[in-house]
Amino acid sequence: MNRQSRGSSADLLQLLRETGPLSRTELARLSGLAVSTVSLRIEELVVAGLVEEAGDGQSRGGRRPRLLRLRSGGGIALAADLGTQHARLSVVDMAGAELAGDEVPVAFDDGPEVVLTAIADRLAEMARAQDAKVLGVGMGLPGPVDPVTGQITSPSRMPGWHGMPVGEWLAERFGAPAAVDNDANLLALGEYRMRWAQTGARHLVAVKIGRGIGCGIVADGAVHHGANGAAGDISHVRVATVDADSMRLCGCGRRGCLETIASGAAMLEELAESGVRLDTTADLVEQVHRGDPAANLAVRTAGWHLGEVLAVVVNFFNPQVLVLGGSLAVADPLVASLRAAIYERCLPMASEAVNIVTASDAPEAGVRGAAWLILDSLARTAGA
Repeated sequence: MNRQSRGSSADLLQLLRETGPLSRTELARLSGLAVSTVSLRIEELVVAGLVEEAGDGQSRGGRRPRLLRLRSGGGIALAADLGTQHARLSVVDMAGAELAGDEVPVAFDDGPEVVLTAIADRLAEMARAQDAKVLGVGMGLPGPVDPVTGQITSPSRMPGWHGMPVGEWLAERFGAPAAVDNDANLLALGEYRMRWAQTGARHLVAVKIGRGIGCGIVADGAVHHGANGAAGDISHVRVATVDADSMRLCGCGRRGCLETIASGAAMLEELAESGVRLDTTADLVEQVHRGDPAANLAVRTAGWHLGEVLAVVVNFFNPQVLVLGGSLAVADPLVASLRAAIYERCLPMASEAVNIVTASDAPEAGVRGAAWLILDSLARTAGA
């Protein structure tokens, strides 16, 4: 397993999650840090309630080493991944194991106070059932998020949310640290931590395909946000092979944007204009699975245009993994068309390196990313 750049307190926690109880010496060997540095950071994590001793390990001729593990009963973290219509909620222990989960409806038109209050009330109920202290809250949102302030910035599908300090709101509500990020970034983080970090992969792109389109990037093992959190936004990239002037006007004020051509919302609108009225992307997927010609044509065409744009991303970033998540990632014709476009348009060196896969646990990947987000944030705070 590739262990380069495993030097922070969060990295030590991740090693314990991946490998199980380890001694300080073993942590030093796997992370590349000095034993004295590991001992200092582990002490900080013990004081923070994130790590505990787990008995003695096997002796190799001297004193038996003291093993360390994540503290499973010391507290809980809350996580939420908000989509355009539903939010997935989770309660996890400090090892990242889910203790409880739920799904609730979301209507962003109701405004941030109403939506956040409903989510927070349900998370609080779930937390009370665990009878444990809430140590932190993580949340994913389907819009641009300033990774430092936790504020929503100019979201296209969240009217009234611009400038909302979601991180501050959650921290005040729960009396605990909060971490907020874009939902596609958390899809990338969740997939990377749960599936790909253990393989030695360090570069991953995750695309969330639902009513909207989002993209998250993991570069050298960490989520890449860019200068102000806008890295990975492919939804407003102009599709080169369409007549932009004939396309729908995008919320950004331009025509020819990928989101107005290949998103679930765009497909539902196009089908409605042709007389096929479907309410949700789940309805669209069901029609695809039934073999409906119009639905299959819509997702194949959308998949090709997505692949056109992603081919540029793959050429430019050269990732080892391209993960497809979201409600439409289970539409096989869309995925097949997307793959075909990428392999046709990418340089061989780039296309040969990338593994194109669907999310391992598509409905839950985002909320698992939200859980990792806050657990890592707590670890960094403890080791600061």
